[in-house]
Amino acid sequence: MPDLEYIFHPGSIAVVGASPNSGRTAAFLGSLIQFDYKGKLYPIHPKASEVSGLKAYPSILDVPGPVDHVICLIRAAFTPQLMTECAAKGVNLVQFFTAGFSETGEEEGIRLEKEIVEIARHGKVRVLGPNCMGIYYPSLGISYQPFFPKESGCVGFLSQSGGNSMDLVMLGAARGVRFSKVVSFGNACDISEADLLEYFADDPETKIIIGYLEGTRDGRRLVQALQKAAEAKPVIMLKGGRTEAGTKAAASHTGALAGSNVIWESLFRQSGVMQAYDMDELIDLVLLFQHLSPPQGRKIGLIGIGGGSSVLLTDSCAEERLIVPSFPDEVRRGLREIIPKEVDPGTTVRNPVDLSVLGWNPDILSKAIQAVAAYDEIDSILVHFGLHAGALNPRFRKSVAADVDALIKAKRNLNKPLVIVLHDDHVSEVTKFSSDIQERCRQADIPVFPSFNRGARAMSRFVQHYER
Repeated sequence: MPDLEYIFHPGSIAVVGASPNSGRTAAFLGSLIQFDYKGKLYPIHPKASEVSGLKAYPSILDVPGPVDHVICLIRAAFTPQLMTECAAKGVNLVQFFTAGFSETGEEEGIRLEKEIVEIARHGKVRVLGPNCMGIYYPSLGISYQPFFPKESGCVGFLSQSGGNSMDLVMLGAARGVRFSKVVSFGNACDISEADLLEYFADDPETKIIIGYLEGTRDGRRLVQALQKAAEAKPVIMLKGGRTEAGTKAAASHTGALAGSNVIWESLFRQSGVMQAYDMDELIDLVLLFQHLSPPQGRKIGLIGIGGGSSVLLTDSCAEERLIVPSFPDEVRRGLREIIPKEVDPGTTVRNPVDLSVLGWNPDILSKAIQAVAAYDEIDSILVHFGLHAGALNPRFRKSVAADVDALIKAKRNLNKPLVIVLHDDHVSEVTKFSSDIQERCRQADIPVFPSFNRGARAMSRFVQHYER
């Protein structure tokens, strides 16, 4: 495979079809300006002399200097002429936001796609797409949306869908996930999912690889690429088109051959790839690989505030094949010294540990975590508490903040994975407070989950990955 590193480091980018009156211009040219892209930017428009404060040119051939990367926003019918000009100009990569090619299933769209690929190959130009959003590489100031985070991270993401790539970046951003590189590759007429998997496997900026796939044009090559990637790094894939109806939707979306869901699941399992079943689960799993060291096993210690909540959490863990062992007498005696029953009879110390109202005492919470972690038969710890309308009270917020400080401090001295389930009642101000807590925990490498089921499922699948 030719090295793809150069497609992430263009010295100049031309946006063909940039217009003073186009919203697409804001998404592409405007994003590059907003991200302070350091290379040269060239709007291409047949009549406009200026777009977004930059001098515009009638065609690629009129640009005075070299053009490394072209973003195409014009209609599909005009793309063969553009590709001919790009080949003559010595362009390295053409990314087609333009749709209307093989994904339509219509003869004219299929013919046009074949034509631009043929011209590109003769001219030694790589093609990304068509029907895609392109590249998000925050380290170099390349983005296709102005509202994406400008901070880079360690997650590489390849997506057959442009819309899903945008949704996942923002979903990840809200939960503390940052990306090394994101590539939306659409119909994959040239640069494919296999190319990108092989690239990410060797990319030193990428520590975790995730992807959204609808299908493939080359199953044998994809198998090899998945195996190579999974041998190098954690790989988590979300497969679209798992049902008969979804398969039809995938064919009309990106022209993908979705194939049998049983085959895809077997492929992922045999390649050592984790399969996520929705975007929330994809981010849940990323959080664990991003923040935690590998767990030693399935035995989990549960600590929280609220007896009923502790019961529900225990059910969620058991249903996901996590083991919630009862503590022996010596551990329970140690916990009782920290959590005196005479102060609050509502507390329990069997596992789950219910701290009741004493859980809002940061010293007690911290010591309880350390006591549970010291028990050799526990492999990881999950702490849960909820935020309700009482979080609007400044005194309650102060108690929560103190507990979070205690969690972060306790985590520094643990040699076992620690995660939190933090659920709120969706009151807007409480949710904002909850987001602030999540960000503090993210900075301390503590994953936070919004529900018992999602926390338990993610932890179980995280353990399963290392069991395999």
